[in-house]
Amino acid sequence: MTPRAFGTHICVIGYGAAGRLHQRLLSDLGFDVSVVDPAPGVPPTGIPVFDRPEQAERHRPVDIWSVCSPTATHVATVADVLAVDPTARLLVEKPLCRTWEIRELTSLLDHHPDARLVVMDQYRHSQAMALLRTLRQELAPRHALRAVRVGFGKDRRPDIAAGRFVDHDYGVFGYEWLHMLALVRGALPPKTYDAYMRTSPQECGLRVALDPELTSAAAHEQAVADGVDVELYSTIVGPDPSGRVAVPGWFDLPTAAGESRQRHVEVLAGPVRFGLDLDPVTLPRGTRLPRNTHRLVVEGPELRREWLIHDSPLDNALRWSVAALLSPAGPPGLDLRGVARIGLLAETAHPRSRPSSVRTGVRT
Repeated sequence: MTPRAFGTHICVIGYGAAGRLHQRLLSDLGFDVSVVDPAPGVPPTGIPVFDRPEQAERHRPVDIWSVCSPTATHVATVADVLAVDPTARLLVEKPLCRTWEIRELTSLLDHHPDARLVVMDQYRHSQAMALLRTLRQELAPRHALRAVRVGFGKDRRPDIAAGRFVDHDYGVFGYEWLHMLALVRGALPPKTYDAYMRTSPQECGLRVALDPELTSAAAHEQAVADGVDVELYSTIVGPDPSGRVAVPGWFDLPTAAGESRQRHVEVLAGPVRFGLDLDPVTLPRGTRLPRNTHRLVVEGPELRREWLIHDSPLDNALRWSVAALLSPAGPPGLDLRGVARIGLLAETAHPRSRPSSVRTGVRT
């Protein structure tokens, strides 16, 4: 399928926070956008809105379906779209599905071999992360990789109190962990990343702050893959998850007034440290950098250099996804190891009864 001469039509399914963002960015990129949502809240101005996918398809054939509905509805939504358009091009927000739904989803795609699907994985398209990789080769070419550390933090309690969802399936692992895995993947050599993804939670040092209302509020994972230390830390309650999971020293970052979000990558190669702060970035003296500005600092013996990078990983990911879905070659195969991993971590942290939740038949 190729874009029609009068413009590419992208239909956004679900008009919550993610759907509104997709609609705005896709419209800004020049695509013709429609929305499917039976209760869109404040409807978009000048954008067609429909209750069901078949209505959007009847209005005008859809080139790409952007699935931004809640995770628990993704498999059903993909099934609804494929019933209307068996050769659909689908862009699905992360997580693609819940761990125990992997077999159902892959079976659904197997029965529609002409369909294509990509997952919105914005941090795999971060130019700041690409610069870190390049500088590591340039500034520490003879030093072995020692450690990769990634941390994401945000106090989500005000959002939750205002009606945003609580992830009771994965707890803390359902919010930012897939983003962090994408950054770990960008920092590790491919074989080392594969080795890390084969480690089980039982092999890792895993500390989790459980919470009766949020399921889990913070987590810190420490693993070793091919001799490289791998650490991931995330909190959804700000910097003090009741003392049950201490904030790692490498994640002690400044924040601007009224800002709780922190996103940090640290890579150690021999004596050289690469520290990447992703938007939103607050400088040590409290100055907040403009939106989509990232800060990379490299320090080592007789070495200290700093870069500010203006880049939107989300915009990059949308552009890449549309191009991959509409290209003759199509997108690469799905890698569902991330979804399987957050399921394993959540299962380890708070066991529950799920159908075959750890035996997923994951495709790589």
